[in-house]
Amino acid sequence: MSLFRLIPLAAEAVEILLNPLGIGKESNAPSNDQENIRLLESEHRAVVAELQNENKKLMEEYQEANKTQMEQMMKLVEDAKSKNLTSFEAIAENDEQAKEAIIKLAQQAKPLGLEGNHVALFGTTSCGKSTMLNVLYGKKVAETGFGETTREIKSYQANDFVLWDIPGKNDEVSYMSMQYISFFKGLTRRIILVTNTLKESSSMMKLLDAIGLDYDIVVNKMDQCKKEEEAKFREAIETEKQTLGLQGVRSIFYISAENPTQFPDWLKMVDYLTGRWK
Repeated sequence: MSLFRLIPLAAEAVEILLNPLGIGKESNAPSNDQENIRLLESEHRAVVAELQNENKKLMEEYQEANKTQMEQMMKLVEDAKSKNLTSFEAIAENDEQAKEAIIKLAQQAKPLGLEGNHVALFGTTSCGKSTMLNVLYGKKVAETGFGETTREIKSYQANDFVLWDIPGKNDEVSYMSMQYISFFKGLTRRIILVTNTLKESSSMMKLLDAIGLDYDIVVNKMDQCKKEEEAKFREAIETEKQTLGLQGVRSIFYISAENPTQFPDWLKMVDYLTGRWK
C-alpha cells in the first residue's frame, strides 16, 4: 500500500486565516461575497486534487527506488510483532540486533519532498490533539471526547502551514516503515502532545532520537494543574526529560487548548508553528 493511501490529504479542508492568538474564525461574509467564496473553494479543491496526483506520483517513485529497504524494514517489523514487541522502546530493551538494524535502515531513508511548512501532531488518545486542531481552526474539524480517536493520518491546510494529525496507536511499530520515516523526516516540525508525563509518548520520542530527528513537546491541559503547583510540575517535566535521556527536544510549551489565552506559551507555540518564531 502506498504512503499516498496511508496519508490522505483532507480534500474538504478549507484554508482559514489565523488571528494573532492562532485561533481561526469562520467567515461571516455578506451574501454578495458568496460567489467569491465559492470561487475560492473551487480553486482550493483544484489545488488539493493536483497535490493528490503529485503525491501519488511521488510515492510510486519512492517505492520503486527504495523497494529493498522497504522489504527489509517490513520483515524487521513483522518479526517484532511476532515477539509482541509493539514499540521502538520495547525493541530496544529486548532485541539489540533488531534495534540496530532498524536504526541503520531509518538513517538511509531520504526525507519526503514536502513543500512548505508541514507540522505533525503526535500523541496518545485523550491528550487533546483534536481540541487543539479545532481551536486552531476556529471550527470543528476533528472529533473530541472520550472514545473519539483518529484512526488515520489526516492533514489540515492553513495559510501558514499544513497540520498533520498522527493518530496514537497501540502498535507503534506500524509507523516504523521506510515510507513513514521518510514522511517524518520531510516534516518541518514534529510536535508531541502529552498531559501528565513525558512517558505517555517517550517511545516515539526515543524513536525520533534514534534516527536523528528533533521534535517539540507540548504539555496540554495545564488548566487542570493548580496554580500553586505549576512551577513544581514544570520542574518535574524538565527533570523527566533529563531522566529519560531525550536528545531531540527543541522546545517545551505549556498550554491549555481548552483555554488558549490562559497561558502565554500558546501564542509562542502558534508563532513557532507558523515560522514567526524560531
